[in-house]
Amino acid sequence: MDDGARELDELVQRWQTGYGDVRGLYELLREGMHQAARRGIQRVLAKAPDEHRVQDVVYTAFVELLRGDPAAMTSPVGLARTIAYRRGIDEGRKILRERQRISSIDALDLAASLPDRREILAAAEEEALHQLVARCLETLTTDQRAVVRATVMAGQTLSDWALAAGTSHQAVSRQRSRALEALRRCVNRRRTAASAKRTEQGKQTEQGKQDKQAQLGKQDELGKRDEQDREASRGRRS
Repeated sequence: MDDGARELDELVQRWQTGYGDVRGLYELLREGMHQAARRGIQRVLAKAPDEHRVQDVVYTAFVELLRGDPAAMTSPVGLARTIAYRRGIDEGRKILRERQRISSIDALDLAASLPDRREILAAAEEEALHQLVARCLETLTTDQRAVVRATVMAGQTLSDWALAAGTSHQAVSRQRSRALEALRRCVNRRRTAASAKRTEQGKQTEQGKQDKQAQLGKQDELGKRDEQDREASRGRRS
């Protein structure tokens, strides 16, 4: 874990216990939430959004995160990204409505706008996936890492990246395709290994339960035999 990730983890833990620095938490969560909000808006608009809109969505999503119970959040980082993505989609729809000059907007159901248990679990899975991707990014070459971060995570177009890199669009496209394929293989390999490890741990836990039950059964049987021996002994004395 690098220093930034460690600092974020420590700050989240302090916040969950009621002693965190909210401003510091916002600064450390902002980049990931910004990427998620940007993806949400872009999904609706099919084009790069205005950065001021993205910043507004990030702030709104962070305030929504703070309204929840920190102690009940199993994955605050993943949940923050999920909320930012959802609010990004809302913002994209809002922009479309503004463009179409729709005067009456149906009120959103508050319960539907808040993350439910399934979304919280999905957020935990997303956070785990983000961690896998971050680790797998480090296995790419420097150029591959740069093109993925610029054209996938930051949303820069291949044309702009090719121009900045002084190469052709076709060359950058091939480079990104190879980088994404290598990234996909790395993530799948690590997810498979993690799943196998969890399965083995589950088997060991289940075996431990069975062994404990068997031991308790033996103890009960021995207890019954002791009681029978005592009863027989009292019968002979009488």
